Amino acid sequence: MSNRRNFIVTVVAIVLAAFSGAFNSPHIPRIEALNIRSNRSQPSPSYQRKGVILNGWLKDTLNSLGFDFEAEKLKFQGIFPKFSTEDSDPKSKHGKVIRTAVKGYDKEASTPASKLYTTKKESRSDIILKSEGVEGDYNHYRTTALSSTPDRAVSILTTDILKMLKGAGWPKVSEGDLGENIYVDGIEYTFFEIGKRYKFSSSVSGNEKKIQQDDVIVEITERIEPCGNLCRLNYINDESLPPQERFENCKKFLLWLDEKDGLRGWYAKIIEGGRVKIGDSVSLVTAATAV
Repeated sequence: MSNRRNFIVTVVAIVLAAFSGAFNSPHIPRIEALNIRSNRSQPSPSYQRKGVILNGWLKDTLNSLGFDFEAEKLKFQGIFPKFSTEDSDPKSKHGKVIRTAVKGYDKEASTPASKLYTTKKESRSDIILKSEGVEGDYNHYRTTALSSTPDRAVSILTTDILKMLKGAGWPKVSEGDLGENIYVDGIEYTFFEIGKRYKFSSSVSGNEKKIQQDDVIVEITERIEPCGNLCRLNYINDESLPPQERFENCKKFLLWLDEKDGLRGWYAKIIEGGRVKIGDSVSLVTAATAV
């Protein structure tokens, strides 16, 4: 009985801390100070900054809280995606931008410790990509902990992810909830690969078209890690539920997004900046298109 009571107390404390933003407090050591490392094999060099391997945050976090990461994955195995959808073609050579979004800085709401904080970005008709990032967009962790690294200048998500999330038990998930700047239809999340370059073009184009003057070029640098801030979405952090159930919802949601690279989306750096707007096509830059 004592062990069960201690477990419940621990879960309550974790949930309250996570949802209140306490883990993001300046009094808590940041990931650099903790020197957390992942057990993932052969991580991309882009995952390493200041001695920290960023890929594998969720596994390290759950293990540090006393949970067995592999056991937790098995517990929720039935809700993991089938990694394919009917509406996207895995052989498709280009996708279409159907949403662009930013979230500007707000001193009252831009830090995870704020009760007003949200991961959701608001839709815009277009966005401007620069080497330093998306104009008018603010990411607190990237800015304060990663010195505004250009490797995370823009985030990209594909529509198949939200469709799979809805099918896995989160029908309320909506565009922008995962914090993406660019939302792309017509391709699967596996279309993007680390180290490869992609162009956003206003002209109807596939790989056979050469790069045009106004095309925006990005290079995928890393997968986006599922972070605890997502658990503040109201359909995950449902205040009508007891803390232990809310914590289980949080774990399940993050484990789903962690199952495959790209389920949370992709980060990219800007090679050639410019304007990306709804309706633009996105395609892989190959040796033929770069000529």
